[in-house]
Amino acid sequence: MTLEVLRDGDPARVGPYTLLGRLGEGGMGVVYLARDPSGTRVAVKLLHARMDAHPDFRRRFAREVAAAQRVARFCTAPVLDASLDGRLAYLVTEYVEGPSLKEAVATSGPLRGSALDGLAASMAMALRAIHGAGVVHRDLKPSNVLLSQVGPKVIDFGIAWLADSDASSTVLGTPAYMSPEQVSGAEVGPPSDIFSWGCTVAYAAGGAPPFGSGSIPTLLLRIVNDPPSLDGLTGPLRDLVASALSKEPADRPTADALLNNLSAGNTSGTGGSGTGSTGTGAGSAGVRGAGVAGGGVAGGGVAGGGVAGGGVAGGGVAGGGVAGGGVDDANEPSLSAPPGAGAARAGTARTGTTRSALNRRRTLIATAALLAAVAAVSTALTLRDTSPTTTTQPPATPTTTSQNPLRSTQPITFYSPEEPGAARQATLWQEDRPSDASLMRELARIPHAIRLNQPEVRSKVETTLTAATQTGGVPVFLVSYLPGNECHPTTTSAMPAYQEWLTGIARQLGPAKAVIILEPGSLVRVPGTEQCPDQQGSPAQRYQDLRQAVQILKTNPATAVYLDGSQDYWPGTETMAERLIAAGIDKADGFFINTGGFQRTAKSVEYGKTLSACIAVRLKTGATSCPQNTEVDPATMPHFVVDTSRNGQGSWSPPKHYEDPQTWCNPPGRGVGDRPTTETGEELVDAYLWISRAGTSNGRCRRGTDGEQDPERGVVSPPSGEWWADLALERAKNANPPLR
Repeated sequence: MTLEVLRDGDPARVGPYTLLGRLGEGGMGVVYLARDPSGTRVAVKLLHARMDAHPDFRRRFAREVAAAQRVARFCTAPVLDASLDGRLAYLVTEYVEGPSLKEAVATSGPLRGSALDGLAASMAMALRAIHGAGVVHRDLKPSNVLLSQVGPKVIDFGIAWLADSDASSTVLGTPAYMSPEQVSGAEVGPPSDIFSWGCTVAYAAGGAPPFGSGSIPTLLLRIVNDPPSLDGLTGPLRDLVASALSKEPADRPTADALLNNLSAGNTSGTGGSGTGSTGTGAGSAGVRGAGVAGGGVAGGGVAGGGVAGGGVAGGGVAGGGVAGGGVDDANEPSLSAPPGAGAARAGTARTGTTRSALNRRRTLIATAALLAAVAAVSTALTLRDTSPTTTTQPPATPTTTSQNPLRSTQPITFYSPEEPGAARQATLWQEDRPSDASLMRELARIPHAIRLNQPEVRSKVETTLTAATQTGGVPVFLVSYLPGNECHPTTTSAMPAYQEWLTGIARQLGPAKAVIILEPGSLVRVPGTEQCPDQQGSPAQRYQDLRQAVQILKTNPATAVYLDGSQDYWPGTETMAERLIAAGIDKADGFFINTGGFQRTAKSVEYGKTLSACIAVRLKTGATSCPQNTEVDPATMPHFVVDTSRNGQGSWSPPKHYEDPQTWCNPPGRGVGDRPTTETGEELVDAYLWISRAGTSNGRCRRGTDGEQDPERGVVSPPSGEWWADLALERAKNANPPLR
């Protein structure tokens, strides 16, 4: 692969290490080529800032580092250093120079003879060392096997959790090389890595993954139900790979058994030997290191320690995989339903389940998991090729006159007055409930979006801008005044008045730095669509109205404007991409997501990437859908912001059946989420913002029952938009990360 230059916002140094360029990026962080104080080149993985927001992150990261440092160096890229104490957490590994197996096969074709045998043995030896340290790799694939001058080395322990980790059932990996248990979300242990070993050896021998290619749902269904293709494999090695690819984890050999079989004699059954560089397969008698047929390390391929869900060399599914996009939360709603339909997470089969019943059950489990995996296709669309791509379409975001304050190279702070409901409640509770009052005070201090939803807003805008200038903060305004929004009736004279109202706001903002969240819900409940079928008007008119609104507000280069991107599942990625393009996303600064939802930050980010990639693909190709195999220049992809004001505990799944669960309506047990920041660690994510109000009611929540009470809470909810002290306190107590 080609080493990327450092981008704007990349640090020049991390600890004592001088960064030289980018090697790759994934769900957990960015990997850089760096130089240590002695001048030795190393790979530095800098963890995304949002990972550190989780309260137990550093504890788990320290445990992962300790486990990785226990892994013997045979055929792996060892962990050299790590820092957990500073503002940024990072991991340093040996830098391995040489092409990945994926690159070598793509360039020179499948491996044969001793090259194939040596590869199989080196990978088995690496797994023996990894498993011996109590670690499960979870993402073994061709791009995570580097063909160095001293033989193959397995890299990327970024998603390798301890075998007994409490996260052992999280879905992580790259689709073409995932085990059936990874697909289903069942417990994952060393046998899963053995399955991935078999897939990788089969790829090396046949030039393609053993379960083929195509859409992610189709691919994962094949992994669960179909036999593998073992083209290019013969003799004992074929039998060994077939055994490793057993659907049942208990039927697969261990890493020790693999090595014993591989060192027993001829395994490939093919004549000849690999050409190119040949290393030594340390530790197993009679096993030679793997060369690269016709390739070796000629040409100076560069690779280095990859990251979770994104190994270097663009491997797996465009260097992306499913890390961060799998089913990792039992409380997330069904992928096929709009907000309101919760989905229980499938577990493992009970003891005594018959094989045929288990296979049928796997198919059902896989079908649900496949839908979750599709959310991760964003990486496949965005990172397949990080070099510039020629396109006649305009960039999705302004690149010349825009001075978007959220994309400043310097850290920024946000300004807002104290949230009035929380501040008032803190005062009321100060005497009798000091602890609760303290929580309300903390909640009130978090910067929030300032609502502009009344005919007269001049005083509010002026006061805000004055205070923001004095404090050096950037205000975020929520504009929610569009005639006919939320399917409400309107008149023909309302839109000219709205545009005049917007023009007055734009004049007041002038050159000041400001962010505009433009009309939540405006691209979901569109007149003439199934979300708003009876309202007068048309989709074309709504899109024209929003384009005009963006044009008015963007007369000020320092005003950033974001359009409604809704949330995952509702009303769907392709639908939202079509509507955002029609509404002029190429003239706005991007879109916002999760204002009406409670989805965790990581899940929202994956949805945002998928939506951004879909928009870019459609702008480039003119397609009416979202082709999954089109290369897209990341510079043409629209950015977005995520509402994290209520998502600290993720979405709600009702514990019992309701006719209409209304999971969006005052869900219990939720908490505030990540604090507003521009340091998201994600190139496309301009900021995490608090757009919705954590302590305001969504209205009456009857959940399909008669009467006024919320059957889940046993009370009558306040009207929509009203302050609700008990709800605010609940969300403050459940904050993730904690408010104090």
